[in-house]
Amino acid sequence: MKKLFRPCQLFFIAIIIVFVTPSFGQDNKATKGPVFDDFGPVYSIENTGFPLDTTQQFKAIFDVAKKQTDPSIQNSIISSLHRYYNMHVRSGVPPENIHLAFVLHGGSTKDALSPATYKEKYKVENPNKELIESLAEMGVGIYICGQSMSSRGYKKEDLLPQVKVGLSAMTVLTVYQMNNFALIKF
Repeated sequence: MKKLFRPCQLFFIAIIIVFVTPSFGQDNKATKGPVFDDFGPVYSIENTGFPLDTTQQFKAIFDVAKKQTDPSIQNSIISSLHRYYNMHVRSGVPPENIHLAFVLHGGSTKDALSPATYKEKYKVENPNKELIESLAEMGVGIYICGQSMSSRGYKKEDLLPQVKVGLSAMTVLTVYQMNNFALIKF
């Protein structure tokens, strides 16, 4: 009786099956909308094992300290708020049941700078300007840590008009959490 495959051939066939098979039938692509058509791509997820109560109030404050080393690239953590809206509204949560805020501190304070200040300092347009403006239109609370802002030599007039100055990021985060906002920190 002749063997069809040697052990090493079976091993390579198994590897091919493991790595190639998952790619078949996966047509789920990240798409934008329904709230933000320009930002926040998400995947549609069906049949989750974690039930989503779409009547509940979703309240979250995002702690944004991440800094992009390339000043021409958007801060992906700010864009996470767009994803939060898109994925929850797509899953049936009414937009009026979503209440979000974020506070910039540390290296991310630069993301709150006005176009003129950002261009002067980094020689490029602020890639976060549209992210912040679109979130402000949805009523998102947008804050900057006054301590981080001051330590970097920025003043209130250096900021985008939608950004409010807090005493500190710690203060903003504490107050929001005392008001039943969940903390989201990446």
